[in-house]
Amino acid sequence: MNPGWVRFFHCCVFILLLAGVSCGYRVASKNRLTASYGSISVKPLVNETTTYEVEQILTRSLVSEFVQRSNLSVVNDPHRADLVMEGRINRVSVSPMTIGRSGFASTFQVMITVSVVLKARESGATVFQQNNLLFRDQYVINVEVEEFFSEQNPALGRIASDFATSVVTTVLEDF
Repeated sequence: MNPGWVRFFHCCVFILLLAGVSCGYRVASKNRLTASYGSISVKPLVNETTTYEVEQILTRSLVSEFVQRSNLSVVNDPHRADLVMEGRINRVSVSPMTIGRSGFASTFQVMITVSVVLKARESGATVFQQNNLLFRDQYVINVEVEEFFSEQNPALGRIASDFATSVVTTVLEDF
């Protein structure tokens, strides 16, 4: 191979690497919190709705996601944690989407609006804050009375999983 082409090829590779570094690209798995903080406490979310136990479902998902995805130690006592996350469920709404032959709704959409804030315990500085996060999912009910079943709780579980993944990814990856 011609030495001029080899030099040209190496120069092109170097320019591409330099362009990638200068554009702000970084490894997506970089955890921006583990260098500064070692532990986190997730306070139970405040439920400002009438939906039973939704705060427990979402809080459990957040804790589980932090355990699985971060190097932070999850502690129960907020006074012993470096970071404290708290939040509130602002709204849960259920809307019919499909009306069956019998005139009753059979498919519903559930939407949850949540606000969360993550603060450094010692300084009180806000590390992350997001207001009015909106998550939604659909569920189906069987309108036949003999075989009635509701998929609302599994839908809430799916929403909780999406919510926790979104919040934890945003916090850890600084997106």
